[in-house]
Order: sequence, then structure tokens, then C-alpha cells
Amino acid sequence: TMSHELRTPLNAIGGFVSLLEDGVRGPMTDAQRDDLARIRVAQARLLALVNDVLHHSRLRNGLAPCDIQPLLVSRAFSAVAEMIMTQLQAKTMTLDCDEDTGSMTVAADQRNLEQILLNLLSNAIKFSSPGGRVSMTATAVNGWVQIMVADKGEGIPRDRLEAIFEPFVQVDSTLTRRHEGTGLGLSISRDLAQAMGGTISVTSELGKGATFTVMLPSTPLN
Repeated sequence: TMSHELRTPLNAIGGFVSLLEDGVRGPMTDAQRDDLARIRVAQARLLALVNDVLHHSRLRNGLAPCDIQPLLVSRAFSAVAEMIMTQLQAKTMTLDCDEDTGSMTVAADQRNLEQILLNLLSNAIKFSSPGGRVSMTATAVNGWVQIMVADKGEGIPRDRLEAIFEPFVQVDSTLTRRHEGTGLGLSISRDLAQAMGGTISVTSELGKGATFTVMLPSTPLN
């Protein structure tokens, strides 16, 4: 398959880097170790891009599974807060997470909702200054659950607010952009939200941050 053809050589590169780092081919100089570290970073970025492209393709072709079940919002929030912790700590940032959402329940695929929230939080952290705060809250609104992920970071130019949900579009599209990324995270998030009968939107002001809003159908917990 295309997935196998793309991932196999990249995994092989990672494997051989590990062998060299472990000294299987003999002692390594510090300079050689630095070079291997750069190879490993590049390999990880390329593998992430391949995974995103394949996932995006499956979504666009209706091949990605979507198991919609009643899901406690608090359960998704707790899982995502734990998964994003390392990224928060790397920038000494704080997540204000409204985990006390009671029995608020959405009709959603748990893995897909968690991926949406991870993508949004990851972006919020990426475009925020070290030591800052990001928030994740949920509110019941007329048969829907409104989930908001907000930051007080760089913000998004008004003329790019709609474009950022298109594939391979970067928030910072300049040649000197400071933030790595595939440009697929928000497009994937939009497709996942739509597959669950929901929507995703954004409001932003340059220099004051951005707020992403995910709307999903509310449902009773079985």
C-alpha cells in the first residue's frame, strides 16, 4: 500500500540512526552524534508529514472510521490535558481546563474529538509566548456543546481566518516563519468535526490571540 511504501523507508532511517547512536558501528564523535540528532529530527518531521497526508487523504475519501457514541466531555478533556502536558511544560505554560463539565455529553468519536482538541491546543501553545496560558472550555448551547480553545498569542491576520482550514496553509506563511508544521492539522480538524455532524470556526485579533470553537451535537448519556 501507499502507506507501507512511504513509512517503511522512513522507519528504516530511524532504525539505522538508533544503531549508530548505540555504537554498533564503533565509537562516535560528538560531531557525529550532533549530525545524527539532526537526521532524527528531520526523519520525525517527515514521518509526521506523511502520517498527516495519509490521514487527510483517508478523511477526504471517506475511508476513515468514525464511531459516534455518547461521550462525556470531561472524559475527552482529561485525556487531552494529560497528552498535551509535555508540550506545555516545554514552554512553561499553563492550561486552564474546564474539566468540571458535569454530565455534559456529545455525540462524537472519542479518538477524533481528542485529535481535534490536541491539534487546537498544540497550535495555541505553538503561537503563544513562553509562560503564557491557554484555555479549553465547554458550554451547552441549544442542543449543542460548544467547545472553545483559546490563547493570548500572536493571533491570525483577518485575511487568513478562512484560509487556515485549507490543506497545507500555514498561519505564518512567510519564508522566515518561526513555527514548524505541516499545514494539515486544522484541515484535518475541520474534516473530523464535519464527519461527526459538527463545525469548527475561529475568531482572532492580531497580537491578542485566537479562539477556536468546535460545535458538536449534544446527546443523552446512555
